[in-house]
Amino acid sequence: MRWRILRALLHKEVLRHLANRGGIALLLLLIAASLLLSFFGVRDAANGEVAPSVRLCYVDYGTPSPLVAHLRSHLPSELARYVEFRPAQRVPTDANGTIVYPQGTAAIQIRPGADGGYRISFWHPGRDASVMAPFEIWFWKEALHFTQSQPAAKPSPTIEAERLQLKGGLDPRSGMATALLLFGLFFVCVYLLPSLTCEERERGVLLAQALSPATTTEILAAKFLFYPVLALALAVVLTLTYRPIVLTRPFFWLALLAAVFGSMGIGLTIASLARTQRAASMGAMCYTLAVALLLFICQQNRIPGLPYLALEYHCPRMLHAALTDMVLASHWGHLAGATVLAVLWSLLAAFLFRRHGWQ
Repeated sequence: MRWRILRALLHKEVLRHLANRGGIALLLLLIAASLLLSFFGVRDAANGEVAPSVRLCYVDYGTPSPLVAHLRSHLPSELARYVEFRPAQRVPTDANGTIVYPQGTAAIQIRPGADGGYRISFWHPGRDASVMAPFEIWFWKEALHFTQSQPAAKPSPTIEAERLQLKGGLDPRSGMATALLLFGLFFVCVYLLPSLTCEERERGVLLAQALSPATTTEILAAKFLFYPVLALALAVVLTLTYRPIVLTRPFFWLALLAAVFGSMGIGLTIASLARTQRAASMGAMCYTLAVALLLFICQQNRIPGLPYLALEYHCPRMLHAALTDMVLASHWGHLAGATVLAVLWSLLAAFLFRRHGWQ
């Protein structure tokens, strides 16, 4: 590859984007939204904030007990799909032995208490404990039935309860920052790239470049140099307005690189398959909708394995963990999965573009 050719192609990309006033306006709007988030923050739950939802509640217990057996046998059908019983051996922990709960989940921990009783801990995401209401109503109703069913000669077991908040959850402020960051990457790599590339194809610019001294490899390299740099620059600006200290975390940069090159591969694949600018925009929209439906259906029906094939499953989790400094072993697993998917998407995009994407 020749640097003078790459420099001319990169200069062309810069001029194309400077002429795209709509794209510049939306980028500035993202930065303004991030500034507002930094200056004003988000109201907490006590002031009317929408509380996070609970998609799954774990019932974790150390050893099987009569109370656990009673709860398991008296689980109502409307809650059956939202409650999962787990013994202590199946509960995941981090390197420090702390129990790890996924995003959007809650927990009821049952431990032995004093005098043969029980110690119950209700763990809820976010600051609003009311999201646990359906599960707490069920628990206390069945706990009362359990104590009343004990023999009269035997003293009823005492139950001590406490409510605790899960740290590192998807609170509105960090959730909004993660959403802005992901939307910025998606806009640059999955919307702008296919749209402008197909516009160049419609106007014959790509064909003219292919007939020039520039090779297909150099055209492809220019796109892989320009768009990731633009996406990374936007991500850095958005992060600076939210929490600058995150830029010193190596995990943040690794997660950002995986997300950027994965999105770049998706966008260039759409650009290579779509023949017109309108088809590129519809392709990006259809891809987003298809992935969103896939993840939603898998989450609601608790289908394992399939969401791991979507880059959009890994990126929000690892970027949110990096922004909140709550990086656990599971997030390194998400980084590994996102890296593999990013490499596969990039290889597929390069193959399709070299074959017929420039024509």
